[in-house]
Amino acid sequence: MQTSKKLLYVTLCVFLSITFSSFKPVKKGDPTWIRREYRDAYFPKDKFLVGFQVAENITIELKEENLINLKQLAKNELAESVSVRIESVSKLDIGSASGASYENFKQNSTSFSNVSLTGVKVEDYYDEKEQILYVFAYVNIKDLLQNNRDRISSYLEKIKSSKKQAENNITSGNPALAKKELRRVFPTFREIEELYSVSITLGDKVGLNYNEFLTLETDISKLLAQLNNREIASIKELSAEISSTLSDQVKISNQGLLLENFTFEDTKMGSKFSRKLNQLLELSLSTDGMFKVTNTESPSNKYVITGTIWENDDQLSIISILRDIETGSIIGSTDSKIKITALNNLSYKPQNLQQAMMVQQQFSNDVMENSGLSLEVITNKGNNSPIFAMGDIMSLFVKANRPCKVRFIYHMADGTKVLLLDNYTINQDQVNQMVKVSQEFQCYPPFGIETLQAFAKTGANFEPLNTTDQQGYIFINDDIETINAKNRKVTPENSEIEGGTEVAFAEKRVLITTLPAN
Repeated sequence: MQTSKKLLYVTLCVFLSITFSSFKPVKKGDPTWIRREYRDAYFPKDKFLVGFQVAENITIELKEENLINLKQLAKNELAESVSVRIESVSKLDIGSASGASYENFKQNSTSFSNVSLTGVKVEDYYDEKEQILYVFAYVNIKDLLQNNRDRISSYLEKIKSSKKQAENNITSGNPALAKKELRRVFPTFREIEELYSVSITLGDKVGLNYNEFLTLETDISKLLAQLNNREIASIKELSAEISSTLSDQVKISNQGLLLENFTFEDTKMGSKFSRKLNQLLELSLSTDGMFKVTNTESPSNKYVITGTIWENDDQLSIISILRDIETGSIIGSTDSKIKITALNNLSYKPQNLQQAMMVQQQFSNDVMENSGLSLEVITNKGNNSPIFAMGDIMSLFVKANRPCKVRFIYHMADGTKVLLLDNYTINQDQVNQMVKVSQEFQCYPPFGIETLQAFAKTGANFEPLNTTDQQGYIFINDDIETINAKNRKVTPENSEIEGGTEVAFAEKRVLITTLPAN
């Protein structure tokens, strides 16, 4: 017995010696979390969600200004990692972890491009000698899930109370007040759905009776339909209905709003219907005085509207979500129905839907989580499902929080792959600035769903791709799997030397819908 204990002790000591001797040293006084190997060891991905950001060449005078920005970037990275997981949840995961069907889960989770998480803790460290600022955001998954369960329970009681109040208003002969009361519960439904999606994605069974939840949502929709006592007969009426519902939920005036194109189901892809609805919504939302509507990123934007379009037999369900950009919280939402015949043959599906979905699946295989580098890629029409028509000019803008190299790849609707820019350098004086890429591009056939991929990393250039130059364009001969493998290859600089520099990495994709002029 003593011999086995001694053997176990020796084995454990050897294991710990091997494990920690492989860790690169941390300078005295530095927190261990500034190195990836320690973060992975002490904040394992099965127990924590994490975000990590670094800013270099930061003088003591600029520390506080950069700290605010870096903390937000770290939180965004953490939240984005959850959104990526939500997209990859399988039917099997949903069936085994909840009472929701896969279709219901996808409908309820698609609009959550940047989920709002509670309980996130943030630490920072400034290396005054090296002038490097580090920020580390993390949240314990167990604590997050418990918080989600508590909030779901509270929100359900709030909805039930509102439903009862609306029924009392109907009984007392005040249908207008009942209608407003019922409209105000839609944001709460979306809050529950978001919490539910996050929890299921992170492996929690939540304890929500999903069928009861759906019944409650259906009952409220039926009550509203009875109070409306009419069908939406055109896209113009649909936009008016969405605007009117939001005005009952939110009391604001003349605020900046980013209006994004509504996308088809869980594809994040636009259509001709998306373009028309966006045009009409811009008018109706501006007319009521609540918003100053734009279709591009701007510091003046305080709110953002995203939306999805769901096909259900002979009608479409149009779900919108209004968010506060700074907090990420849902403050407004609508769920409207319109007959497909009311669209007058206007296409509501992407032109090359099946092919585009296959390509997106290839992009999603073996995705690396961003680490230590924040990357934004925006077109002159935004970065969430922008729509370009024949003859439109597309400009590209890129923003990174560290000096890095960026590779831009454009996947056209017919499968052709073009290397737009290679090893585009973001210099120190361009850090945290929106830099306009020198080239501009004109929209022309073939039309459909196209994808802009951007990869960024610190250190050396990207591994070369197999390309062919034709008529001023650089066409890529590698398949998508090979392209991703080469672009996602991240090896520490001077890896053969103890204490080699950690390479930061980021990847972004922008789905772009291209359409004929009319």
